[in-house]
Amino acid sequence: MARLAKMRARLLRAWDNLRPTIRRENVARFIVAVALAFALWAWVEATNDPETQRTISNIPVIPANLPPSLVVTSELPTVTVRIQGAQSRVQALESGAIQATVDLGDVTEPGIYTRRVRVELPARLRLREVIPPEVTVQVDRLAERPAVPVEVTIANELPPNLELVSTQADPQTATIRGPEQRVNQVARISAPIQISGQSEVVRESVALVPVDGNGITVQGVTVEPSTASVTVQLRIRGQVRRVVPTIVGADRLAPGYELAGPPTVFPTDEVVVEGPESALAAIPYLTTTPIDVSGWSESRILWDVPIDTSRLPAGVTVDPAAVNVSIQIRRAEESRTLQGIPVTPMNVRPGTTAELSPATVDLELSGPSDLLDQLNPAEILVFVDVENADAGVYQLPVRVTLPPGVRFERVTPTVIQVTVRTPTTPIPTPSP
Repeated sequence: MARLAKMRARLLRAWDNLRPTIRRENVARFIVAVALAFALWAWVEATNDPETQRTISNIPVIPANLPPSLVVTSELPTVTVRIQGAQSRVQALESGAIQATVDLGDVTEPGIYTRRVRVELPARLRLREVIPPEVTVQVDRLAERPAVPVEVTIANELPPNLELVSTQADPQTATIRGPEQRVNQVARISAPIQISGQSEVVRESVALVPVDGNGITVQGVTVEPSTASVTVQLRIRGQVRRVVPTIVGADRLAPGYELAGPPTVFPTDEVVVEGPESALAAIPYLTTTPIDVSGWSESRILWDVPIDTSRLPAGVTVDPAAVNVSIQIRRAEESRTLQGIPVTPMNVRPGTTAELSPATVDLELSGPSDLLDQLNPAEILVFVDVENADAGVYQLPVRVTLPPGVRFERVTPTVIQVTVRTPTTPIPTPSP
């Protein structure tokens, strides 16, 4: 206590000695000096590192403070921010240093909420604008469903000579987790497997996929475990052969029509043949019973056309015994060349004449045969557009107009010379 009292007495004596030297003028001068120093510093900073603005787009918005029993199910939009600050800091700023969040701490139930976007910037940078300033967030409750059945699905078309005997997945059930609404959409868990080759037993570890009643993947749902061991038992039978449709009467289609292409078998042109190995080796392909297309003028689909088995070796069977055949018919087309077609000058200025060199061209046309047979030269217009040109010599492109259904292939020549003249008025001869 005595030591503190002595220290206090010393401080009071020091203040008594300093107080006479402190005057109002000195305090004012000190304040002015500090203000001038600060102003000088600010001017130097503004001159060397001026203020500027910058707009940064595609800043992701992150939900914050959401209770663990809830989950955001909507995709939050990105925002655009406009910031201001010293040029050196603004230019050096990376978009990853900007954090945009929406506070969901007050959300306790599933629903749709609109919240203001909060943006945090590095020190000495100022936020000028956020676009959009608010976002809409959809929230759902987290749910879990155990013992959802796992179903093996063949993800590709099996070859015709492979038969599915049995499938097995291990485990046979799994647990799904995710937003309650999406979890309720899951009807089963698919274990898709691709079958390739001719093995009778296929074993593979595959990823499990939650699907709805229509087999469509339900997004945003996790499966535990995420994979399953799948075993597929197959039976191999016979050999695969292609089926080629047999067409007769293609040369007797309706006049002016032709096959658009080879007939096709659908949905597949492969069938299974079974029998002795030596007999199968002698069968390169199969054919259908003859299909007579005489007189046809339109495309057709023929269902259940029998396969011709009359020439197959004894003991050979075919599965299936009939196929579907598509036969496409179109109007027959051909090309023709018309020679010496006159060219007409169009839009010749009144009071002038146009001379063409050459005055005729050759046309190559294409289209249905019956249309070309009936084509009247008067229906063809070949012309050059003089465009009301003054007197002179011009190189103009040849243009062609044809009746519907006839196609223009080429014209020879493509450009002709057009000489536009102004006729001279004869000078009258004086009478004697």
